[in-house]
Amino acid sequence: MSEIREQTTEIRVIHEGARAWADLVNPPGTMGTGGAEAETFTSLDGVFQTGFWRREPDTWSFERPYDEVALILAGEADIETDGQVLTVRAGDLLVTPKGSAGTWRVKETIVKFFAIYDRG
Repeated sequence: MSEIREQTTEIRVIHEGARAWADLVNPPGTMGTGGAEAETFTSLDGVFQTGFWRREPDTWSFERPYDEVALILAGEADIETDGQVLTVRAGDLLVTPKGSAGTWRVKETIVKFFAIYDRG
C-alpha cells in the first residue's frame, strides 16, 4: 500500500462481473484452499484501501496490522478471539481494529467488501 498514485477525480462503477479478481498468493490456512481479492480503490498516500476478498473453507490465525471494516456479502465464518466465537454471515459488518487477533474458521465460501485504514 505504499505506492503513490496519480490524482484523479474520475467516478467509477465496478459491476459485479467486472471485479478484477486476482488469486491470493500463499493464503494462510490448514487445508490449503485458495482465495482471491480485487482492489477497488487506494488513496493517493496508500493509507486507505477498499476491495473485495474471497476465501474457500479453511482455518488460520491472524493478527491485524491495520484497521479494517468489512461488509460480509456471502458465506459464513466463525472468528475466535479473546475466548469468544463470533459468527459472521451475509449482511453482517465486521470490525477488526489494528492489533486484534484470532482465528478464522470459514465454514462456507465467504466474500467481503473491505475498507482498510493503515496509519502505519
